[in-house]
Amino acid sequence: MTQAEIEQAFAELTERLLRLTAEFDNYKKRTAKEKEALALQSEARLMLRMLPNYEELGLAEKEVAKLPDGEARKGTLMVLAKLRKSFESDGLMPMQLEGEKYDPFRHEVALREESDAPEGAIVRVIKQGYLYKGAVLQHAIVSVSSGKKAEEKKAEKPGKIEEETNEG
Repeated sequence: MTQAEIEQAFAELTERLLRLTAEFDNYKKRTAKEKEALALQSEARLMLRMLPNYEELGLAEKEVAKLPDGEARKGTLMVLAKLRKSFESDGLMPMQLEGEKYDPFRHEVALREESDAPEGAIVRVIKQGYLYKGAVLQHAIVSVSSGKKAEEKKAEKPGKIEEETNEG
């Protein structure tokens, strides 16, 4: 083998080594991302199973608040507050829905209601929605406004209504 052939073989092997090193680094990064995503999915599934318990905390707090003042009431409220804080520190948060417009990625529409709110605005929450670490865990089921009330619509276009009734 000549010196030129040796240098060419060395350059090819060096390039191959660099490519394999880069591929291995990409593999490590990809598997780390996949592992992280799998862990997040597992946590989200667990939170979804625990969600009914979290929702019942609110009901329990309301009922305990009705009890007469005393150590049992104070202690129970404290335990419930700690449980709520634990869920929230793990990343579970109820969606803030007041005044929002309907978003198909976060809300499911169950009803459309006539209201004074602009069309598409959430007027009532039927079932609370939740976020887990910023992603939707449970969609909120809401009622949205269909726009102005029927009486106001009729008052705005009296001529058109009369024309329709005369023609019919």
